[in-house]
Amino acid sequence: MATSFQLIYENEGQLIKFINDHELAQYPTLLIQAYVSQMEGQELDTLRNTLLKHLPKAKLIGGNSRGEIIDGRVSERKPILTFTVFDKTNIHSNLFTIQEDTNGFQLGQTIVKELVNSETKVLIVLASHHYSLLNDVLSGIYEWSPDIHIVGGVMAEEASHHSFIVTQQGITSHGIAVASLDNQNLYVKTMVNADWQEIGSTFTVTKSKNQRIYEIDGKKPVQVLKTYLGQGFINRLPYSGLEFPLLIHRNGKKKEFFIKRIVDFGGIQVSDPIFEGEEITFAIPNIESQVNSSIKQLKNLKLQKIDSVFVFHSITRMKGIEGLTQFELKSLAMNAPVSGVFCNGEIAKRQGGFPQIFSHSMSYLAFSEAKEKSKMVPDLHYHMPDYAHTFVTLSNLINASSQDIKALNNEMKISEEQYRSLFNNNTDMIYSTDLRGNFTSMNPVFLKNLGYAQEELLGKSALKLVQEADVNRIKRHFHRTIDGKPQYYDIEIYTKNGKASYYHIKNIPITVNNECVGIYGIGRDITENLEFERKITQLANYDEETGLPNRNKFKEIIDRMLERAKKKKRTLAVLFVDFNRFNMINDALGHDAGDLFLKEMAVRIKNCLLTGAYVGRFGSDKFTILLTKNSSPEYVTSMCKLLLEAIQLPFKFQDKEFFITASIGVSMYPYDGYDSDILMKNADIALNRAKLQGGNEWIFFSDEMNDETIKRLELESDLRRALKNNELYLLYQPIVEKGTRKLITCEALIRWQHPQRGIVPPLEFIPIAEETGLIHSIGKWVLKTACKQVVDWHNEGLTDVSISINVSAFQFQNRWFIEEVKNALAYSGLHPNYLHLELTETVMLNDSQKTIEVMKALTNIGVKISIDDFGTGYSSLSYLKNLPIHILKIDRSFIQNLDVNTPDFAIVKSIMTMGHGLGLQVTAEGIETTQQLEILEGMNCDFLQGYFIEKPLFPDQLKEWLNHQHSIMI
Repeated sequence: MATSFQLIYENEGQLIKFINDHELAQYPTLLIQAYVSQMEGQELDTLRNTLLKHLPKAKLIGGNSRGEIIDGRVSERKPILTFTVFDKTNIHSNLFTIQEDTNGFQLGQTIVKELVNSETKVLIVLASHHYSLLNDVLSGIYEWSPDIHIVGGVMAEEASHHSFIVTQQGITSHGIAVASLDNQNLYVKTMVNADWQEIGSTFTVTKSKNQRIYEIDGKKPVQVLKTYLGQGFINRLPYSGLEFPLLIHRNGKKKEFFIKRIVDFGGIQVSDPIFEGEEITFAIPNIESQVNSSIKQLKNLKLQKIDSVFVFHSITRMKGIEGLTQFELKSLAMNAPVSGVFCNGEIAKRQGGFPQIFSHSMSYLAFSEAKEKSKMVPDLHYHMPDYAHTFVTLSNLINASSQDIKALNNEMKISEEQYRSLFNNNTDMIYSTDLRGNFTSMNPVFLKNLGYAQEELLGKSALKLVQEADVNRIKRHFHRTIDGKPQYYDIEIYTKNGKASYYHIKNIPITVNNECVGIYGIGRDITENLEFERKITQLANYDEETGLPNRNKFKEIIDRMLERAKKKKRTLAVLFVDFNRFNMINDALGHDAGDLFLKEMAVRIKNCLLTGAYVGRFGSDKFTILLTKNSSPEYVTSMCKLLLEAIQLPFKFQDKEFFITASIGVSMYPYDGYDSDILMKNADIALNRAKLQGGNEWIFFSDEMNDETIKRLELESDLRRALKNNELYLLYQPIVEKGTRKLITCEALIRWQHPQRGIVPPLEFIPIAEETGLIHSIGKWVLKTACKQVVDWHNEGLTDVSISINVSAFQFQNRWFIEEVKNALAYSGLHPNYLHLELTETVMLNDSQKTIEVMKALTNIGVKISIDDFGTGYSSLSYLKNLPIHILKIDRSFIQNLDVNTPDFAIVKSIMTMGHGLGLQVTAEGIETTQQLEILEGMNCDFLQGYFIEKPLFPDQLKEWLNHQHSIMI
């Protein structure tokens, strides 16, 4: 169990005697918490050196405080040292300095990397100040380690003192100290008891930037604070800001903002960013809620036997409801030793929530190294003092009165400003006329838009502003309005200088004592809207870059031409054109060059087409063509040839030439479909077949293609469920040393046991996994599973076994690949020296500089790299000599027909010589005969693999094979 000892520190001699009396130096795992009141920096550093001199193995964390807790009671502002001895828990701590440019989220991730491991259960976090980035730090920790308990506090700072924090590494007045408790079996119970309630009026933030508020309801924030909270509140900032924060409802939750200080121009700085338009209120503690929450959680705690309790308590809460604090500390002390500190902000997280900074709360960490039920009966009662009841009643009275006043003011404001807002503040034109249609009033927008002075229109007929052709229509709307029926219509109105604009008019009767005395008119300028509608129609139907019909518009064209073709019994041809390796243009030259390329291709395609042909852009780099007048197979074939020749002409950009080819898929009406959707789908299927066959060709659709596509889609759907349903598994094929036949490593080979189709070959499902991105999830599963299997073999005594894993190019190019390898090693516990990664030559050539950097990072970890299928790609010394690799693996295609009289013999011999010349080892795979084996051993091939050695085996089979091999060798 963990044991705590506490000392009120007075001098060095007293401290040394305490250490010796309790024999603290003998304990290997010791956490020291030093809460040292307002001890100055030099004095604190001296105390730190003394502790480390006599307890060099101890971990230290602490800092300045505004109150300390010892033996479950509040101390008299003296330094308190708490020594906690652990039997089964490891402790780590570190000090992190904060600079002006520190990124809080990244610092949180750094803390996790340095202090958190798989056994970490708790982080204790102390901050020297109430930093604005502290919540970002906590978010960074939570993002990487959401299950870890987090407690702590913001150390006290007073006007005449700097606030320091300390660990065994040193002290700082600008930073964060963190200690980790590493023991997954540690029983941990945490609590945070904070709840706020609104009080008084609601305000609106009318001007703000980041964490600064410059206007509240159009007034300077300092004036609002002075009016509602008084000058004393302003003088006591930032401490008064912890007692009366601002409260906001955001995303369905209450969020408190603490006022820190007054800034320029009468603004205020708060603890978190706040946005214009958000509504805020002042807040006070919800005492009833805190009392009920404390009693409930303290009762639950009594059911468990606790070793020790660390408390982080708000200094403002202790001053406000001291009786509750004493009750809580006394109740905790009945369970276990209680130590702690009073803070200017408590760091904790509620169950199921994010870690954050609280105020006016008590949080604690209760823990035990042995989970045992308590024999104590939870029986707690707390009676709120009279002043607390009075405080709650007064809060309710203030809130009720505020609501009454707010409702009354709203009614008065509506009555007073209704007319003025309608006329003077409306962005629409507003006017009124009498029953003869003469103007009686108009707002400033009306006069500005039409260019008239008020005296030019008052008393004049409104009909003078409309066209003669519209007069009768306007009169009909006018009379219907007088009859009590609101009217809506669009009209063209000319300004004084003769410019025409379009307005949407709404006419409403003006009724007094149930009698119409005139009309109100509201006019909204829709000139831009009409122009936008025309532009929207253009954008909705035509591609912006090329001006060609887009997908929807092109479908309309096909539908229209299909109706005509059905009546005249003609054929149609739909062509899909897609550019091969178009991404190369975007990636190498930028998207501007890609747009220029597409525009030029659109022109080239249109120049190839004759009358009766339509071209559109289907999306990205895919174009569609419809042939209507001549669509015989012979003509379509000649058109495809012409298109491919035009497309593969050089594309010039910045005085350089680039060459791109295309693929074309064709479907025919009525042979391949009767409606546009089916024809376009089948042309797309044919296009994909053309691309799969290497591109730069055209293919006509066939029914077999559709069947194959459906089968491929079904296989993709099944593959998404395969991992979840444990249908994937690994086999392991031995790779042995020449001569001795000693196992060097084994290759992990993935298999898929489909519930209906049986075994699905990797050549069928791996390309689908790469296209859909599933290869990343599958690759991570293979890494973890294979590494874990090797560790299991090691634990069973097969200590020399290593594992060789194939890595897809898609998987290797993932920016998180190195982390995935590290995670697999950490998850399994496998030493990196036992892991081989097999990469194909095509991986080597993609972004070669980045590839080399990733490979170097892997070899620095200790992982070995092989080049798989060597000889089938671009086998060149120019790149091979620069790669940090260990093994060349000759592709099986050179081994299958290996004979001294075949060309394969010379190729294999050359690869062997090149590999050994570069200091690499060479593996041959696919060995199936004695002759192949003898030839390879004669060439001094280092490692051998193939069915002649042994087929892929299940884990238990490999173990049996190893034991059999061992007995043969003996």
